Amino acid sequence: MGWKASTLIIQNPNREANEQLLQDLGFNHLTKINDEPFDVVIDPRGNRVYLGTYQNNLIICIPDIPMCLIENTNTAYKEKLASIFPDSEICSIVLHSSVNLWGYAIIINGEIVRARAGSSEDGTFIEFGEQLEEEKGLLSKAKKDESGKRIYEFDDLPDEIFSEDQVGENFVFSICSRYFGEPLDSVDELLYDTIMAGYSYRNIILPDADDRNKSQKANAKPWWKFW
Repeated sequence: MGWKASTLIIQNPNREANEQLLQDLGFNHLTKINDEPFDVVIDPRGNRVYLGTYQNNLIICIPDIPMCLIENTNTAYKEKLASIFPDSEICSIVLHSSVNLWGYAIIINGEIVRARAGSSEDGTFIEFGEQLEEEKGLLSKAKKDESGKRIYEFDDLPDEIFSEDQVGENFVFSICSRYFGEPLDSVDELLYDTIMAGYSYRNIILPDADDRNKSQKANAKPWWKFW
């Protein structure tokens, strides 16, 4: 079974996971829907958002926004998150293993300090910031091929060479250990059993550069959507 994820992780949040928080984050016309465990909603579909807490981390599972933060194409939402969680580290993760799409970004004090993303079609198309401790083990397995792209060799698979998109999800798993204490693929089952409060929403309202309101429609399909 492949991995899919579209999730925000907010470390040491100063707000409770509730409907008021979602309203403050710009979610419009919220309607309560069934709560679900994290493993069911880590990659929610349509105009649905889920939120809960685990080990003093706020988790928000939401379509579109995590990838927009990784690509830094929605600075208004980055600024909104930073204003609501001024003292929190914010992590955005995306996975879609059917096309080897992977990505993550870490935001501190409203600024992206590290962002990486790639896919089988485009290779690694985002690389920004200094290496993190959680990346160094995997990056130590890399070398450059004749075209300058990273390839990976692992001691337990000495006869195989892997492209970066093939190990991208492992980077995402490892980044999650920064918050959960273990990589995402081996963390305690309590995380996956964590019940997430569910809501549907019509759209997300954010200020634009001129402080006027604009709406990001829930059914918008950016290029990186594959369903």
